[in-house]
Amino acid sequence: MDKQFLRWSEILDWIILLGSSIVIVSWIFSVPILYQTDGPVLSLFTAISLWVIVSLRIATKHFHLWPFTANLAFLMIVGGGNISSILMLLSAPAVHINPKSNLVMTSIFTSIGLIFFSFYEILLYLRRTPNRFWILDDILIHLALVPGGLSLLGHLFQNPTYLSMSIDPRVGVSILEMFFMFLLFLSTILGNPNLFLWKFLKGGWSNQVTFGVLFTNQYVAPIIYLLFVGSGEKLHPFGPEIFIFFAGVIATLGFLLFQAKIQENKT
Repeated sequence: MDKQFLRWSEILDWIILLGSSIVIVSWIFSVPILYQTDGPVLSLFTAISLWVIVSLRIATKHFHLWPFTANLAFLMIVGGGNISSILMLLSAPAVHINPKSNLVMTSIFTSIGLIFFSFYEILLYLRRTPNRFWILDDILIHLALVPGGLSLLGHLFQNPTYLSMSIDPRVGVSILEMFFMFLLFLSTILGNPNLFLWKFLKGGWSNQVTFGVLFTNQYVAPIIYLLFVGSGEKLHPFGPEIFIFFAGVIATLGFLLFQAKIQENKT
């Protein structure tokens, strides 16, 4: 089963590599895919970050002389670049964002997800996922999905707070971007059989059902809330749905941490 998962992980990496390459080429020739002026688009910089992450994975697997230091250097560039992008957008968005420019910056939500993925990759290149209570690798992968979950609420209920920046609606998380990030998430978990998540799921159907309910709840609960209450105009841009969402995230991660501690005590 592990070999089959690894095979699927590599297939997904190649799909992301091909897709991000097409997006990069489309930006170079000024014909970006699914471009719109009044909604989020997949940024060139996001595509480059995705391309670098999966390219390093593929190069490491197939080129035995591929330098280990190159992985760390490029991933630091991806992580550092996205941290810098967040600081730019938070400190002076009016200065760094030009709605009339042909280039679109990576959204803050997307940058957060890419930073978590980059840090995870760096840790994985430095050591194998350890078998201990502090399941940092699982946590980083799980947190990388959080920005996409918030953007999903924005797309479903047309909430601009979770979609894009008001100064430039193009700077946000597009549907295409969410698709690529989800593929990266799947490729990441399938490519690491040492994650605690897999050890827990192998414990039987009750473990699988429990985790499935917790994982699904963090996305479904805020959607159900918004369906009943509605997502009309609010005085505050963030409604209770964001707290419901994070409560689900904390519940899922907390549950996995408790299970990891129980397993550590048994060994």
